[in-house]
Order: sequence, then structure tokens, then C-alpha cells
Amino acid sequence: MDFYVVIVVILMATAVVDLIVGVSNDAVNFLNSAIGSRVAPFHIILTVASLGIVMGSLFSSGMMEIARSGIFNPGFFTFDKIIIVFLAVMLTDIILLDFYNTLGLPTSTTVSLVFELLGAALVTGLLIAYDRGQGFETWSEIINYSSAVTIISGIFLSVFLSFIIGSIIQHITRLIFSFKLKKTLKKFGAIFSGLAISSIVYFLLIKGVKGSSIVSDDQIKWIIGNTGQIMVVSILFWSILIQIMMWWKDINPLKVIVLMGTFSLAMAFAGNDLVNFIGVPVAGLISFQSWAASGVPANEYTMEILSTKIVTPYWLLLTGGLVMILTLWFNAKSRKVTETEVSLGRQDEGDERFKSNMISKALVGGVIWFGSSFEKIIPKSLSKKLSNRFEKEATGASPTESDMASFDLIRASINLIVSSALIAYGTSNKLPLSTTFVTFMVSMGSSFADQAWGRESAVYRVAGVINVIVGWLITAVVALVASGLLAFIMYKTDVAGPLVLSAVAAFLLIRSHIVFNRDEAKAKDENKLLEVKQFSIQLALSESKFNTAKALKTVQLAVAHSLKALMNEKPDLLQKSREELKKLKEQNDKVDTKIIKLVRKMNKGNLPTGRLYILVFDKMQDLYQSVQLVSDIIFTHVTNHHSAPKKKYAELMNMLEKSTHEYIGLVIQYIETGRAISPELEGKYHALISLLNQSLDNLITDVQKDDIGNRMGLLQTRLLLEFKDIAECVHRLPMLYQELDALPPLTETSTTPPVQS
Repeated sequence: MDFYVVIVVILMATAVVDLIVGVSNDAVNFLNSAIGSRVAPFHIILTVASLGIVMGSLFSSGMMEIARSGIFNPGFFTFDKIIIVFLAVMLTDIILLDFYNTLGLPTSTTVSLVFELLGAALVTGLLIAYDRGQGFETWSEIINYSSAVTIISGIFLSVFLSFIIGSIIQHITRLIFSFKLKKTLKKFGAIFSGLAISSIVYFLLIKGVKGSSIVSDDQIKWIIGNTGQIMVVSILFWSILIQIMMWWKDINPLKVIVLMGTFSLAMAFAGNDLVNFIGVPVAGLISFQSWAASGVPANEYTMEILSTKIVTPYWLLLTGGLVMILTLWFNAKSRKVTETEVSLGRQDEGDERFKSNMISKALVGGVIWFGSSFEKIIPKSLSKKLSNRFEKEATGASPTESDMASFDLIRASINLIVSSALIAYGTSNKLPLSTTFVTFMVSMGSSFADQAWGRESAVYRVAGVINVIVGWLITAVVALVASGLLAFIMYKTDVAGPLVLSAVAAFLLIRSHIVFNRDEAKAKDENKLLEVKQFSIQLALSESKFNTAKALKTVQLAVAHSLKALMNEKPDLLQKSREELKKLKEQNDKVDTKIIKLVRKMNKGNLPTGRLYILVFDKMQDLYQSVQLVSDIIFTHVTNHHSAPKKKYAELMNMLEKSTHEYIGLVIQYIETGRAISPELEGKYHALISLLNQSLDNLITDVQKDDIGNRMGLLQTRLLLEFKDIAECVHRLPMLYQELDALPPLTETSTTPPVQS
């Protein structure tokens, strides 16, 4: 008894943790439209979503059947075995979802739950069958085949339907409103708002009441019997009210729709997904209470009770809703997942998180070909008229990165209306549609229809969508295998297995939280300049010098590790060099993605500082390439087991490494302190170049005398040339900063001589 009490306590603890990690991932489902359109301050958006979660949590008890008996047949299991299934599911779920949260990728809590239940139940059931002397054919008795197929097919069918429906409705809506909303909203805003809000009312208050524990059967019958009248009255009421508000207060009706849509989607999310987080632990608690009251041994008490309908207590639903709300307000990982989806759907160009791949290139190429072919068929006048509906209004504003809306309120409204309708419909029919799949694909469909994926960004956005979808498939496979593996370990290890695995899961979660907070603090510090509307020359120079000095320190380490690997014939030292090169590439990539944004934020007419950013970046790219070549040359030599340099050349390499290291260190000091170039620095540079030139001459002499072999001669030649390129690149950096310091103070109309490259 004591052991099972501990397991139930662990299960309830995992329910809380699963709520936290699950909401952190699923928050993107109902927040992305409001956040992406900047409909209101962030705290207002969270308040509206929190109210929706409270309401939705009261509508979710009807969905508990899926966690209890929708996937497997509970009567096949005894209590001691079914508790293994539930614990394996929850431990897998919290680790899997937290992993996706750390990556910032949206995944499906519904898919993870369904496949975890499949994996754990199937493995545990088969082990039970083998103990009874039965074989694999008993799988059909273990798994509720027809129910599982219906649930899985419904989940994945929602991917295609959501994209198609979102694309069609967004395209029609954009043709009606265009991007010039000031004019079109006055004509169509009221009736659009009436239809939009009424659709939300219909799906959440009419369809949603079927699964509610707080609405009586008589009230449900009355609502269903009067659906038509309710809808007509709702459309007229909201259309008239919004029109009056537009005349009286000049409100933007789309803001009302987006905020109400956020409320409705949060409500649908809680109603549909609460089962994913607490359904399994609640089933475990019910199982324990039933077994404890029976007086039957745990290995004899079968779990047919889970096949019956059990009403979940209000306090559990409200507690789950409260944990969701607290997570929404205070968990930073939810922001990262939201950023991924918003960035894939934003209207303008910008940093692209995902790289293009063969599939995205082929798809985009095919769509471009189809579009070009279609344009030849339709009349030019119609084509021009349609294109005009998608022309954006030019804005002269230069907001900060955090103030920019990723898309307008029309698209945000469509995302919320369509997603709410699909999810609420699925909830009312007891279909566990994946809220992530639906909202993500509706958002991507509306982005596609809104021509947000232009020629400059389409391959990256499509690649991002593909990566997310592949991640969903991986979720299914990993959930199935991992939960089955954990169930197998627990089954075979009796008491120790569940306790040890629970401790391991706790350790992984704590470690993930610490690492995530560290990385987020670092990223926030690196991107703080993007939050400044316009920064001064001093701020720009300070940021540039900091990045340059940081990169040069990385160059020092990479070169040192490469040469030590060559001298000592130790390939493991090359791994350290490659790690430093990876850091250098990441540093350059970060500058690459921000450089145009940073130049745009400089004072108008500030050509020298903008040019400095670009030229310094160019030199750092050259440095990276040279250091990469040094590493590659040595890697090829060492891994092919070629002989190490003889004493004469070994001493030369040591001397070069020491001289280069000292010179780069001195340049770093000059850049960080802003000192003028002195004879000491120039003398160090010329001494290094003189050493390289003399070494090259000596090498040529040795080659002509046949004192050095072809392999070693080629190695030394390539290294000397790359060291010369490194020295010249490093020498140019302090000169660029000094040339800028020597220029006269900048005015808006002044012209300045160019900084030499």
C-alpha cells in the first residue's frame, strides 16, 4: 500500500509538471495571433487568455474518457500493472515536452499523449500476456483498435484541413478588406465583426456545452433546439453594437474580434487539452481509490471501472486551470515557442531561423511555376485588380524590434476564428484534435494566402513548416518507443524502477531549466541593441568593438589548438579547435543576421559607422575562412597519419603561434581601450610579416635543395600563407576603428570621406 501511495503522489506531481511544460508549449496556440498583431499590451493579452482558460477548464470533464479507456482496454490490466502504464506515460510526456520547449518548437500534447498511451499500454499488456503464457496475438485485446485509429486519423487529418480552410478563408477575407483597412473597415467592419463574434459564440457556447459539467441536459436541449434563432439574433446584435461603437468611439472592431478570439481559443484549448495534462494522473488516482476500497490484492484487481463514465471533480479542473494560468504568466519557455510560430508567419522579411532544404526549394519552385502559368491564363485586368488587393500601405515609422507587428489584425482575426471553430467542433464531438496542429496550420495557411511568404523568404518559411511537421512525426515515434521502454523497465524492476526513473526525470527537468535560463539571458544580452529605436555612434562603436574583441579571442584559441594538434600528433586537440571555430561561426552568423537591422537604426547620414560595421564584418569573415583552412589542413595531415614536422619546422610553428598570439592579444587591447595605433603595434605587425616572408623564402630554398618532402612542403606552404592572411586581416581591424575616430563630428548633412577597406 505504501509503495502505491508514493506512486500516486508522484503521478499527481507529474500532473502539475505536465501542466507547466504542456502549457509552455501550447501557449503558442492561443497567444500567437494576439502577440503577432500587437493587438494590446502583453498583460492585457495574458489576462484575456487566463479568463478563457478558467472557463475552458470547466468544460473539459467529458474528455477524460480518452485518457481512461479511449486508447486501450483497462479491463485487461490489474491495478499494479496499469499504474506502470500511467507513470511511464507521464514521465515520458514531461521530458519530451520540455525538450521541445527548450528548442522553441511547437509540438502536439495530444499526439504525445496518444502515442505514449499506445506504447506503454502495448508493452505492459504484452508482458502480462507472456507471463500468462499467451503470445503477441493478444495485442488486439490490449489496444482499443477502432478508437485509436479514429483518434490518430482525426489528429493528422486536421493538419491538411486546417491549412486548406485557413488559406481559403484568409484569401477571401483579404480580397474583401485588402491591406488598406482604414477604408474597408468602415464599409464591412461591422458585419464582419457580427459574423466573426457570432461564430465564436456558436462554437463555444453551443457546441461546447455538450461536454460541460455545469450545464444541465434540459438547457443543452433548449440551446440545440433554438440554434438558428440564437445565431440570427447574435449576428444582428453584434453587428449593430460594433457599428454604434465605431461611430461613437471610433474603435477598431478587429481588436474586439482578436481579444474575443484569444479568449475563445484559450477556452477551447483548456477544454480540449486539459485531458492531456491531468487525464492520466486523474485516472491513476481513480484507480488507486477503487483498488484501496476493494480489499483485493493489487495484482488481482482488474480495472474495468475505468471503462465507466466518471465525473471529474470541479476542484481538480479548477486547480488545473489555475496552474495553466500561472504558467502562462511566469514561464519563459512559452515565449520561445510563440516566437517560432510568429516568425514563420510574419508579413515582412527578417531573420530566418530555418535553413532551406531540397523539399522547400522544390515546393517553392513548383508554386512559382504554377503561379506564372496561371497568370498567363487569366486576363491582365483581373490579375492587376487582384494584385492591388494585396498591396501594402507604406509606413514611415521605424519601430523597435519588440514593437513591430508581425501581421495585421485581419489575419489575426481569421487565425483565431478558424482555429476556434475547428477545435471547439472537435471538442464537442469528443475528438481530441491537436490544438497545435490546428492553430499552427491555420496560421501557416493564412500566411500563405496573405502572400507573406515572398520570394525572399519562401524557401526558409516552407523549410520551417516542414521541420515542425517532421518534429510532430518524431514526437509520435519517440513517445511510442520511450513510453514503451520505460514501461518495460518498470515492469522488470519492481519497486526500484519507478522510483529511480522518477528521480532521473526530475534531474533532467531541473538541469534543462538551469541551462535554458542561462542561454536566454545570454541571447537577451546579445540582442539588446535591437530593442533601441535609434542608437548613438558611441553605442554602435562599443557594440562593434566588443564583438570584434570577442571574435579575436576565439581566433587565438582555435589557432593554438590546431598547431598543438599538429606538433603533438593528437587529433583530439583538433576537436577543441573545431569547437572554437564553431563559436566563431556562430558569432559571425549572429552579426550577419543583425547587421542590416543595426545599420538601419543608426542616425541618418551616419555612413562611416555603417560602413565600419560592414567592413569589420567582412574582415571577420576572412579571418574565419583562414582559421578554418588552417584547421582543415592540419586535420587532413594528422588524421592521415603523416609525419609530424621535424625540429626545424616545429620550432618555426611554435614561434609563429607565439608571435601571432601576442600580436592578436595586443590588437585586442587597442580595440577595447580605443588607443591610437602606436609604433609598438606597427612594429609587432611588421616583425610578424617579416618572419612569415623569411620563413617562406627559407621553405622555397629547402624545396629547391630537396631538403623537404612534397607532403611536408605543401603543408608548410599552405600554413604560412594562411598565417599571413590572418596577420593582415587582424592588422586592418584597429586601423578601421582609428580611421573612424579621425573623422570630423557627424551632422545630418555632412559628407565624410570613405573608410578604406
